[in-house]
Amino acid sequence: MSVMQAQGGPVAASRAHAPENAAAATSAALSIRGVEVRYGELLALQQVSLEIRQGEFVCLLGPSGCGKTTLLNVMSGFVRPTAGSAYTHGRLIEEPGPDRGMVFQEYGLFPWLTVKKNIQYGPRLKGAPAAELERIADQYCSLVGLERFRDSYPGQLSGGMRQRAAIARALANQPEILLMDEPFGALDAMTRQVLQEELLRIWEAQRKTLVFVTHSIAEAVFLADRIIVMSAHPGRIEHILDNDIPRPRDRTADAHFELCRRIELLFQQSGRHAD
Repeated sequence: MSVMQAQGGPVAASRAHAPENAAAATSAALSIRGVEVRYGELLALQQVSLEIRQGEFVCLLGPSGCGKTTLLNVMSGFVRPTAGSAYTHGRLIEEPGPDRGMVFQEYGLFPWLTVKKNIQYGPRLKGAPAAELERIADQYCSLVGLERFRDSYPGQLSGGMRQRAAIARALANQPEILLMDEPFGALDAMTRQVLQEELLRIWEAQRKTLVFVTHSIAEAVFLADRIIVMSAHPGRIEHILDNDIPRPRDRTADAHFELCRRIELLFQQSGRHAD
């Protein structure tokens, strides 16, 4: 594991993480350049710069109020920066687009539609023919293990099943990048672990660029190629950690616990804590 630490405060942090030139922004799946976000007098993000490579699994880790979700919303196009800019493959992000899929903690499924019709919703809006819609429903129900529940409504499913359906719906739109905002945060510990393993299986099969928000150190260590450690008031990047623990990972391995301890120490030194 290697650690990049920002020295000299938030401005120095942005310089340490900034793309060197426009070519770097073009080659990156996501490029965040000197982004600040203000909500009135509140500075939610200060001078955040970050590059995310194509096919990389990145976790944004930090305590509540550190700007993780705000940064994810900048990447999605839901929030426009007050200063700085965000790019995907060199294209300025100005609004949401089909190249970026979003999965929320609250599932975001339409309760009046079945699992099948939720998955088909985006492709249907794009004008996919009926036969293609059936193929898409079959493919993604199978991918997330919901074949038997394709005709069920969200209210008839467990929390874990609803989140599987939400992931399938996002993937059915064929996004280049998948953005996930604490998608397993409301689930019990056992279901959460199962879905973490399922998500890795899907990611390893499709190798989409994936950005995952969490406040759980153990979750970030189990999932990510890189862990972006953030702090609050204002939200900023404090550390970038390369996670070189070999896959498949073992939650009981010494390397897993050692990296968790090192990250916890970083939070203790900054006076902040994640789970």
